[in-house]
Amino acid sequence: MRALLERTHPIVLTIVAGTLLTRAAFFMTIPFLAIYLYEVKGISPGIIGLVIGTSALTGTLGGFIGGYLSDRIGRFPVMLTAIFVWSAVFAGYAFADALWHFFLLNALSGLCRSWFEPISRALLADVTTKENRLSVFNARYFAINVGAAIGPVIGTHLGTSTSTSGFLITSAFYAAYAVTVLLLMKRYQRTLTSGEDKKFSVKAAISVLAQDRVLLFFLLGNIVVMMGQAQMDSTLAQYLGSAPQFKDGVKLFSYLILVNAITVLILQYPVTNFMRRFDTMFSLRVGSIAFSLALFGFGLSNEWHVLVISMILLTIGEIIVFVMSDVLLDNLAPEHMRGTYFGAMSLRSIGFSAGPWIGGMLLEAYGFANGFYIFGTLALISLSGLPMFHLGQRVMGKSNSTKETINSGV
Repeated sequence: MRALLERTHPIVLTIVAGTLLTRAAFFMTIPFLAIYLYEVKGISPGIIGLVIGTSALTGTLGGFIGGYLSDRIGRFPVMLTAIFVWSAVFAGYAFADALWHFFLLNALSGLCRSWFEPISRALLADVTTKENRLSVFNARYFAINVGAAIGPVIGTHLGTSTSTSGFLITSAFYAAYAVTVLLLMKRYQRTLTSGEDKKFSVKAAISVLAQDRVLLFFLLGNIVVMMGQAQMDSTLAQYLGSAPQFKDGVKLFSYLILVNAITVLILQYPVTNFMRRFDTMFSLRVGSIAFSLALFGFGLSNEWHVLVISMILLTIGEIIVFVMSDVLLDNLAPEHMRGTYFGAMSLRSIGFSAGPWIGGMLLEAYGFANGFYIFGTLALISLSGLPMFHLGQRVMGKSNSTKETINSGV
């Protein structure tokens, strides 16, 4: 372990450790936001879906802009802006009262996340050799889920679904992380290069992305799959918290999030080590199927063991989709456009935006007592991403065959 730490860049250690702490604070509050809005503010499920979805909507194009700026002016300035504003947003949740306050705060939160997430992954790739990047992406995702294991339990004890103190604590964590990143920037920014040696316009960046057909099918498939994944923090939270067939559903929901995190801790490395032997697009198809089975399971029964099995399946899908997506993008991206490519992945936020709204409409249409129809419909929607990943795999295969033909001189 000591030798591993000595080989690891301080930026990697800081980002992974900071991710763990800030995500613990994040999961202490955000998963309970839908319940808080419903029980405390009296907002309808459909409107709550729109509020939750707003963060994903603003992140849709925000990630591309943030990624492009990080290629042009450097990773640190854009990251710092996102983290400081994010800290202010969480403080704002504690004092928000009107509905438009929550729309605005969620919009800003989505924008900050769409800047921070891809840029941090691009920065990790910048300071890590190619053969070690899967391990680093794994470590980052592992840290996210350790935070996810800690956060909901703390949030439950703080009563985040009915109190605002958790939002202030989260704000303080993000402010502390921002100061740490600022110190890191002062020490290492000069040793890192951005895209300044290969300047390119926004139009040129869009042109490159638009011509990458593998990226296109990857994004389309991810948009659909993320519609399913987005249900956990919105539809599932409201369903378990309000459905008459569940006693103390809020606590049950917090324990399911804990199951999600523990499953990652146990299965992440075995699953990714197994899936790395397959084509990345094939792996994404497997992840999509796991998502769909999980959603179907949530509506199939109100027995706790069925819900736990479903959460484990959802977690396996998350592991595959999130980690292998980073690997795929790293392989596709030209080095000087790494931030732009990772930023383009924020377009899948269309799914995160539409998913909670669709789930909210299904809750209103079928009622909280009819989970089978609600989650059965969501499972079918998630499955519709499979053809996109299949087409992406075919295009990638043809592209690789062409390159081999050229290289062999045929």
